[in-house]
Amino acid sequence: MEVTCPGNGHNFTRETSQSRDERRTLTFFSGQVLGWTGLVRVDNETFTWMGAPLDIPSANQTAYEYTSTRSTFTIEVNDKISLKVTFLSPITPNDLKRQSLVFSYMNVDVSSLDGSDHDVQIYTDVSAGKPTTSPAPD
Repeated sequence: MEVTCPGNGHNFTRETSQSRDERRTLTFFSGQVLGWTGLVRVDNETFTWMGAPLDIPSANQTAYEYTSTRSTFTIEVNDKISLKVTFLSPITPNDLKRQSLVFSYMNVDVSSLDGSDHDVQIYTDVSAGKPTTSPAPD
């Protein structure tokens, strides 16, 4: 299934493995694997907020906003905390080389939904799944 971000036009493909031993993967339109995963632990309970690791419950995305340079997601976890995750893809009009790079900065803000203090840990990784090998150049 191919998904296009309406704000910045990035195309992503979700591939689902038939084997439960393999993780689901995201691939960029060029075929490059994007296994970007995000987990949050709130008071010793772990939830997925980005990606699709097996056997970990998902947090609840409650809002999103797209602009030409930002994608912002609001995610609630167990009615205890709210994550506001912003991905920024900066534009540098006078630098074509920098504009051609595919990257984003990520910022995560955490706030309490119930007014209580919570023990919160954020984890994120890019392609921490099984290593892949590329064919050697000719």
